[in-house]
Order: sequence, then C-alpha cells, then structure tokens
Amino acid sequence: MLKETSYIARLSSSFHSVLEHSTREQAEMWKLLVLFLVAITCAEEDNFQNDVVLRIVPSSDAEIHLLKKWLHEGVVEFDIWRDVSHPGANVDVHIKASDVANVKEMLTKNNIKFSSMIDNLQQVVNEEQMSNQKNAYAFGFDYDRYNNYDDIKNELYSLSQRYSATASTFNVGQSYEGQDMIGIKISTGGSKPVIWLDGGIHAREWISPATMMFFANYLLTSGDPNVATALQKYEFQILPVFNVDGYRYTHNGGHARMWRKTRKPYGGSWRGTCYGADPNRNWGYMWGGEGTSNDPCRDTYRGPQAWSEKCVQNVKYHLENIPNLKSYWNVHAYSQLLLIPWAFRSMPYPADVAEMKRVGNIFANRISQRYGTYYRVGPPSQYLYNAAGGSMDWTYGTLGVIYSFSPELRDRGARGFILPANKIRPSGEETSDAILAAVNAMY
Repeated sequence: MLKETSYIARLSSSFHSVLEHSTREQAEMWKLLVLFLVAITCAEEDNFQNDVVLRIVPSSDAEIHLLKKWLHEGVVEFDIWRDVSHPGANVDVHIKASDVANVKEMLTKNNIKFSSMIDNLQQVVNEEQMSNQKNAYAFGFDYDRYNNYDDIKNELYSLSQRYSATASTFNVGQSYEGQDMIGIKISTGGSKPVIWLDGGIHAREWISPATMMFFANYLLTSGDPNVATALQKYEFQILPVFNVDGYRYTHNGGHARMWRKTRKPYGGSWRGTCYGADPNRNWGYMWGGEGTSNDPCRDTYRGPQAWSEKCVQNVKYHLENIPNLKSYWNVHAYSQLLLIPWAFRSMPYPADVAEMKRVGNIFANRISQRYGTYYRVGPPSQYLYNAAGGSMDWTYGTLGVIYSFSPELRDRGARGFILPANKIRPSGEETSDAILAAVNAMY
C-alpha cells in the first residue's frame, strides 16, 4: 500500500505558515531553501527513477492483438497512459526501470515501432514539483499552481462570498472517504439552461481541476464580452474535482502521483485487496463493455456493478435533477482532443453527430487562436480507444444531452499527465476561450 503522507506536501504547508510571518526578503530565502529541500527529497524518494514512458505505434491488427494481450492479460501490471486502439494510433505506456530492457526486447523482436516519450519519469515529476513550488510564496489560493483539495474547496467558498450576487457553492454529496464534493454555480439569475463542467474524474490529471478553477474565476472576474453573452443565456455549474478521494491521494507524493481511480477497497483478486474503480467506466450506460476490466487491480476496473462508486452516484443524482441540462463537459488530460459520443463503440455514429461536430469544430478553432494549440474533434475510437460506461455516453444516451463533450487538455505526450505549473494559465486561458465560443454557438 502506498504511503499516506508526503514530506513534500508537509514541507509546502509549513512553508506557507512561515511566510505569513515573514518579510519579502525572508520569504525569498525560505523559497530557495524549500526548492533545495524538495530537490533532495525527490532524489531520495526516486520512486520513478529511470522509469520510462514508451510511445508504441502498432502497424497491423496482429500487432494490436499482441499488445492488448501483453498489456491487459499478462501478469505484469503496466501503467497505461494511452491504451491500444487501432493500427497507427499511439499507445503510451509507463514502464518500470526494472522492466525496460525486457519490454524493448519484446517490441524489437516483434518489429513493433516504439520511441521514448519520457526517458526518466522521476526527473519529469521532480520538475513538476519544482515548478509548483516557484509560486508557493503567494498568499491564499494560487491560480498558477496545482492546489490540494482543501485549498480548492476553500477558494470556491471564497469566490461565492466575494461574488455573492452571481456565485454560490453546492455540494453534490460525500465521497467514499467522507469528503464533501463541492462545486460552484454561476448565474446572473432567472431560470436558464445549465452548462455543467467537471474536472478530475481521473485523479492524476491535475491540469483538469486547475483549468476548471481558472474557468470559474474567469467567469466571475473577466470583462470578456463572451462571458456576458454566455451568462445572459446560461447558468454554469462547475465541479472542479469529481474524484475527490483519488485527487487527494495523488498529493501524498511518490507513486501516489500516478493514481487514477477512486479509493474504495476491493478484494476478489489473487493479488489481495486493491483500491478503487475507474469512475469513468462506472456509469450505467453500456456499463461493462469494451475498454473496461473486471480486475480490481487494473486502472480500467469498472467496479462490481454500475454506480458502485459514491462519487459517480452523487453526480448522477445531481445531473438527473437539473431541469434543463443543456451541455455536459467531462474534462480530462492529455492529448488535445475534443471527444464526442459514442465512447462505447466505433460505429454507427450517434444521430446528432453533425451538430456535435459543428460545435466541436468551433471549440477547436477558437482554442488554436491564442497560443496555436491544435485540437482534433471526434469520437474516442477515432483518436484514442473505445471505453464503455463513461459519463459522456450516459448524459447523451440517457439524458439526451446533445452537447456532451470530453475535452482532453494539454499536452500531446511530451509530459503527459505531468505538466509543469507554468502551463496552467495558458491552458486556462485557451480552454476558457474555447468553451465560451462553443456554448455561445449552441442552438
């Protein structure tokens, strides 16, 4: 079982406490000391030292079959960042240092193309930690760093107090570990169709909650006329952290950083107790199909039955009770995609695919205008892989929400889930631009 505390997290907390009673000069000295100690601590922990992330590119159905069998049915559990789908599509896999030589040998013997996406995962994690500490001397919530859940929750309360005329918090329920799942509602009043956005359904995708927090703040503080237009038409409900227990766990340091699932314990495996189910394989629409696992120790474990995860139950009940849900956004990382239904199958396309793509293309065009970030639009089978039991398919297939989307934020693989903190603001800016352009174009 992974450790439940992190020296780095405690150090950061202590750092904030010291700064509250320090001059600016003293704060800078403490900042340098913390950076030094973080570097030493990361070097000592080195949980991912010399681990690599390989980008594998199968070129035939035979290679697809081999990779699926190897990744999903073998004794070795691989940390799959981007799963097997079809010939020519990238497969990104985190490989432990002890397995790298054997994996490369297997791929070479079978003439399967691969390249190194990340040569030393620990170095990338260290750089993320260091980048996150650079802004740590700022007091209060910092929109330019990855904040823990308590800080996110407190900032939501603070926003609702500072902008009480338009903002209020809501609680969709408690997680398995008893944490309140807090969101923020932003509206200028009246009964309006609702735009729902949630982030962090997969715990390790830190850029997702950070971007959702940026967007909430942008709606409340920006003078952008597109914000005014959107708020005239819609009410926004934003749940920055869906998988609260998993997200909290990723802030424990070490191997916990790569945690994806919930934290509910499950038995029934020859490995003993394993923790969590994939909350985006746990929805009741086409639950148990392709892209899911019945093994509690796998990252795509769908749960023992649909709706087994408390966080999924809570959001389901909340969405069912929204009288006029206009649009649903389930925000992920990484790959720079805007995904549309269906996720559970490849063909046939949904009846509303043309309208989905029309609005999706507006999103992709707008997101490219600020920083040149390139997004593609389409169903998961086209760019990633099929995945049954997801929230996007449920909101479209069960609730009839045509504008159901799953953005996959930055990047396209250079850092994957471990984006440095200086990418938060660009992601927040361009994603805010694109979401507003999309919702203002909906019929």
